[in-house]
Amino acid sequence: MKKIILFTILVVFVFIIKAESQTLVYDDFSKKNMPGWSAADGISMKYSYSFDNKDSGYAILKNENVLKPSQNAGYITRLFPYLFTDSSYLNIFMKGVNNDLNITVSILFDIDDNGRFNDDQDISLKSNPISLNYSGWKQAKLKLKEGEFNIVSNFPDNWTVILQQSMGIRIDFETGNKYKDSKFESGIALISEIINKGTGFSDTNKKDKKDEQSYFSAKNYPNPFNPSTTIQYTLNESTQVKLTIYDRLGREVVTLVDESQSAGTYSVTFDATNLPSGTYFYRIKTPSKTEVKKMVFEK
Repeated sequence: MKKIILFTILVVFVFIIKAESQTLVYDDFSKKNMPGWSAADGISMKYSYSFDNKDSGYAILKNENVLKPSQNAGYITRLFPYLFTDSSYLNIFMKGVNNDLNITVSILFDIDDNGRFNDDQDISLKSNPISLNYSGWKQAKLKLKEGEFNIVSNFPDNWTVILQQSMGIRIDFETGNKYKDSKFESGIALISEIINKGTGFSDTNKKDKKDEQSYFSAKNYPNPFNPSTTIQYTLNESTQVKLTIYDRLGREVVTLVDESQSAGTYSVTFDATNLPSGTYFYRIKTPSKTEVKKMVFEK
């Protein structure tokens, strides 16, 4: 009976997710394994499913140690390149533990591009705590905006870090001060992102950016354009630079530059002949700075 109930819940949840017109499913645990997932600090992570059906896959999360109040219970990580959309919703289907235990969800950014996450050199966006003190399965719905997530960084960064591709997500488990000493078992099923219609891959902190000077003196002309535009930017020193075009949903369109360049002013042409009209963004990224600018393609 328990398996039937879980299967029904998961199927209904998947139906709701797929009914959204702009939903990205990052993992539905349909592969009967967990590519990119790892667990640490006492947590074990094991694939399971109620029936031989892709919509019923999930992972069992366990810590076999007897945990005390206000204690780290471990974490799980999935390394996979995501490009999240500002102000959309990140959804994670979690199983409750009927105890005072919380999770936090972190989006990880590999700023030094060395293929791994380092707390001292890289950046993360960490959610506010989410309680798992309930029974059954529930959706943890997180809005990707300032205030809902906090920046964890040793550098003077701001929310615009979300405009670059992340290296994955991490979920930390921690007992609260009212936690009853015990082992714990939880579960994770579906991870998806529901695009908030009308926002898309947008400029953040608009009120602060209105009069902000471009660090790279970046501009594109003409803007609006049809069908091509020239993007110009200036480097103050020799550095590795990457110039990438994205559509309004944050999907990568093309990388125009990915090389080491000397100090100076550069120009590169973006041709949108085979693309639909609409808003696009170009992102200039160096090891020390990232900047995103908007442009409009009008046929």
